[in-house]
Amino acid sequence: MIAHYLKTSFRALRKNPLLSTLNIVGLSVGLGCFLVIVTYLYQENTYEKGFTDYDRIYRLEEEFLGMGRTAWSTSNLQYKLNEIPEIESYVRLSVDQGNEGKAINGEKIIKMPKVLKATDGLFEVFDFSLQQGDVARAIDGPNKAVLTKDFARRLFATEDVMGKTFEYMGKELMVTGVLADQVFETHLKFDFISSNLYNPEYTDKRWWGIGGYIYIKTTEPLKPQLLNKQLDEISKTYVYPVVNNSELSAEEWLSSANKIQFFAKPIRDIYLGSNEKFEIGTNGDKQTRVTLSIIGVFILVIAIINFMNLTTARSSLRTKEIGLRKVLGTRRGHLVFQFLTESTLITLFAALIGAGLSELFITLLNQKLGEVIGLSILSYPMLGVYILLGVLVVGFLAGIYPAFYLSSVKMIPLLKGMKLGQVLNLGNARTLRNGLVVLQFTISSTLIIGSYFVYSQLQHLKSVDVGFDKEQVLVISHSFDATVNLEALRNELLTVPGVEQASFNSRLPADRSANIMSTMLGPEKSVAFNAFQVDPYYAETLGLQLLQGKWFSPGQSVSDSLVVLNRAGLEAVGLEGDPVGQVFGNYWRVIGVVEDFIVDNYREQIGPAIMTYDQSSPGQLAIKLNSQNVAATLASVQKVWEGLMAGPFEYKYLDQNFTEILNKEKQNADAVLVFTILAIFISCLGLFGLAAFMADQRAHEFGIRKVLGASVADIVRNFGFDFTRLIVLAFVVAIPVSVYAVNLWLNGYANRIELGVWGFVIAALLSFGIAFLTIAFQSLKAGRLNPVKTLRNE
Repeated sequence: MIAHYLKTSFRALRKNPLLSTLNIVGLSVGLGCFLVIVTYLYQENTYEKGFTDYDRIYRLEEEFLGMGRTAWSTSNLQYKLNEIPEIESYVRLSVDQGNEGKAINGEKIIKMPKVLKATDGLFEVFDFSLQQGDVARAIDGPNKAVLTKDFARRLFATEDVMGKTFEYMGKELMVTGVLADQVFETHLKFDFISSNLYNPEYTDKRWWGIGGYIYIKTTEPLKPQLLNKQLDEISKTYVYPVVNNSELSAEEWLSSANKIQFFAKPIRDIYLGSNEKFEIGTNGDKQTRVTLSIIGVFILVIAIINFMNLTTARSSLRTKEIGLRKVLGTRRGHLVFQFLTESTLITLFAALIGAGLSELFITLLNQKLGEVIGLSILSYPMLGVYILLGVLVVGFLAGIYPAFYLSSVKMIPLLKGMKLGQVLNLGNARTLRNGLVVLQFTISSTLIIGSYFVYSQLQHLKSVDVGFDKEQVLVISHSFDATVNLEALRNELLTVPGVEQASFNSRLPADRSANIMSTMLGPEKSVAFNAFQVDPYYAETLGLQLLQGKWFSPGQSVSDSLVVLNRAGLEAVGLEGDPVGQVFGNYWRVIGVVEDFIVDNYREQIGPAIMTYDQSSPGQLAIKLNSQNVAATLASVQKVWEGLMAGPFEYKYLDQNFTEILNKEKQNADAVLVFTILAIFISCLGLFGLAAFMADQRAHEFGIRKVLGASVADIVRNFGFDFTRLIVLAFVVAIPVSVYAVNLWLNGYANRIELGVWGFVIAALLSFGIAFLTIAFQSLKAGRLNPVKTLRNE
């Protein structure tokens, strides 16, 4: 019986190659796109699941004196964790990916590797698997390193590296382990693990500082609230007596802005939604996940709608077969089963092609954007099981309407050669079919409108005033120690034609560094600043706009209490009248105010920034160029550098910081655009198939119209009007949906565009133009029908 159904299904596919091909292509592309999105979202949701006891692992975070929640915590905390009996083990670690780091093996040099520095409790908390080495002794002493397989190949050109040594940050490290490949991702990104973590001893004064990350593993999964209560007891017992300088009780102090409080965050929540200060790396973007989830569902719905409409169109040519099978005694249930079998067969075939397309799409994405998606059906076979189950569900949902619709016809009229439209009461079927078309093009129109505003927002970000002049600013990262005569180096650089100014500093906008300074303004009020250590030439080098007061003077004596604030910082401290010369926080004296400038990214509102005159340990040199011949200027700067400095001349431009941010935004915009184009393509296949179906059903009508004198243009207008009104209705429905969705998306940006009429006008023209081009072929075909052929059986 099953073999007969399969044989009949294959015969039906071969009989109508065009519609069958359209059906399979549309479903294949739809499923391929959906699988790419689902694989990405599945990967996003599997972070940390590679650790056996991930549900017992937590990161301890700290709210430090009004600074807000930080991923860092004080090193003192680790020494009091034994007072919480539920804690089984802990590890303190940091991530080193600074500009000065180089891994050196002979002639092979890898710049800026990502290094995880950890205490010896790392493998007790995180059960990383080692391909080589013993976890018990891997980092139990100084100058030991555990490498990933990829980093071992890059540095040593082999994975057999046990016992070998390499140089990092002036120290010789010995390889004591190689990590095995992990199927699932973790927020702990690194090239190798080093045992050389600075881990200071406990002293009371260290409650005043934060730095590094502490992770714990508990004896069983616990609610974070339970751990937080026990951490509060540590704060009240050990921190409150040291830090509190007011008359507040311990309970009142924990409710004030100037508290030091600890929190436990489940490790699974870090990548999925954590956005605290000093995050260990870049976590997942919830906005991107939601956007792709919606697009994925949209594409799947469009593909299913196409399948239903194209299956109906293809099966309209099988009227005699259906009637004959009914005469021979085939029950309706058997016909339903036959059509559902065909539906599932096509879906399986389309799924195989779609799976191949998804692997191709993932490969192309990873080549263009880096290792964006690490999972695939090949690397994680369980995905194939989930896909198979999904295919069966999709096949059933996509085929149930055509199956019941086509199996309900009466047999005698079909055997007389009548069309389905002449046999069935098409009122309900037409309403459903038109409703599906409206839904399909509502989704497509929404995606077109969304894509337009996504790219408009991207263009807007490119034109946003960052608050300073970022063009032609050369940045050289280097550790400038006390033996370097900074003034002599700067003076030599200023003699180079094309060098306008030079500044030694510890931080530049959007350089991914984090330096937050919290200042108490009162017993229960604090303000957190983005802190910059600068020299007297910083403002001129970057072109910061001075609004009030003055900048630091070259001849003034260095005073760590003198500060320059940005406008947002001035508003945060609440100084009234002329702020110049006023003191806040019982210490800081304002000497100047500059215009706001973007510190980190385009999404967040510009916050308070504070600049202090500090040249004790500048980490970089910014050089303002003003040259038409940049290559010659660079050569001269390099010559000066190599004449006075021992380190290599390595540089980048400041605007690259912002280019990297915009590139990330562009990647998201490109993803929306690509999936929108594919969704439109699938919708057009469905519209084409429906137009073919309607042309077939109305062939007799058009024949009569032509006999009565209708022209080709009349037929085309009549045929196209039904589709046009559906597209218009779909676009009208899409407007409020897209307004809500786009506004929700744009609210994630501090600098955002407003929705304009032109976006909807352009989207409408695109929607109508695409629909018209899709049905044009069938419209002309209907208009050119020979009435002799269409009316032959009347």
